[in-house]
Amino acid sequence: MKIAIWHNLPSGGGSRALNYHLNGLHQRGHQIEIWSNSPDADGFMQIPADIKIHKITYNRTKETSLLDKFKSFFFEKDQNMLEMEIHCKRCADEINASGFDVLFANSCFFYAVPFIGQYVKIPKVLYLGEPYRFFYESLPRLVWEALPGAAGKVLRRSYWLPFLEDLWVERRNRLQMREERQNYEAFDKILVNSIYSAESCLKAYGSPAEVCYLGIDTDIFKANPIEKSDYVIGLGNFFVNKNPHLAIKAMAQMKNNGIKLVWVANMVNQIYAEEMQTLAKQIGVSFEIKTMVSDTELVDLLSNALCMIYTSQLEPFGFAPLEANACGTPVISLQEGGVKETIIPNKNGFLSDRNPVNLAKYLDRLSENSELRKEMGIFAAEYVRTEWTLQKCTDNIENALKSVL
Repeated sequence: MKIAIWHNLPSGGGSRALNYHLNGLHQRGHQIEIWSNSPDADGFMQIPADIKIHKITYNRTKETSLLDKFKSFFFEKDQNMLEMEIHCKRCADEINASGFDVLFANSCFFYAVPFIGQYVKIPKVLYLGEPYRFFYESLPRLVWEALPGAAGKVLRRSYWLPFLEDLWVERRNRLQMREERQNYEAFDKILVNSIYSAESCLKAYGSPAEVCYLGIDTDIFKANPIEKSDYVIGLGNFFVNKNPHLAIKAMAQMKNNGIKLVWVANMVNQIYAEEMQTLAKQIGVSFEIKTMVSDTELVDLLSNALCMIYTSQLEPFGFAPLEANACGTPVISLQEGGVKETIIPNKNGFLSDRNPVNLAKYLDRLSENSELRKEMGIFAAEYVRTEWTLQKCTDNIENALKSVL
């Protein structure tokens, strides 16, 4: 197949999934070219040298003009959305003129479901990690929740300024929801990473998606034990939806308060990170954030941790637990989202509710029992090597792309 790839992904799970897909397809002899504002996801992706790259700039502004806010009141697109459409039209014009068999689109960091599907004329498939979750989840509140009532404040300027700002945000969000649904419907096939994500898409967009499971690179993620250290590892961008505060609170409930929590992140919300450092200090938890570590260092950290604690809220799939498993490390995760499709309780990890005390019981169980850790680690590594291979991952995406031709 001659495959055109489009994406606007940052570093993280989405770009790792795309990297696995494009390398697997490339190894099978498919001709691939990439269109993106940042083709290698700011250096995160390793793209084969013979894959042609088209870097098409997306001119996004940080500030929203008064004119754009006014236009949003009437559900008109702001300048950033118009610029994304221009970017996608430029990419589509080049793709349409180049004789490709299929478009393999991936998510957009800003809009989740990209506009590229509206303009490409060949068969088109979207791999969607998840809907734009801030529209559909409480993080920590739904964006649609009303402001406090106006009783006694109607004549106050202090009431009307937040009111007008909230009205603009609400209109802008509704406009984006409208556009993303239309973009979703423009694709011939939507692929997702889990049954949970398929259900989320059905709830968000009103039409189904097809599960196309991912895989783990076990040439990179494999056990490299030096000596099991007294730390528990957390992994994921340091944002509120990853729930590091829950992991910190669970660590505080452990019998052994000498165990450290090490959190590895590509991206960090600095204000939130400072809040969590303060919380950890207040409740007596030794806590460290490591940023932008290499794969080699990450494998060492995963291999030598007592276990992983994975507290992400409604995570659609979750590479991190399977990467830890591949390194022979069991995982304690919340019993929600796509992680329920990868963690087999009492085999490669444990599933828990959100009670820090209950999470701590599993942490204690693994930290106190080296034989249990070893037994679960052996099963976990073999489980990933046999059930979550990159060969199966490439089979899945190759068959999905062929199905629309």
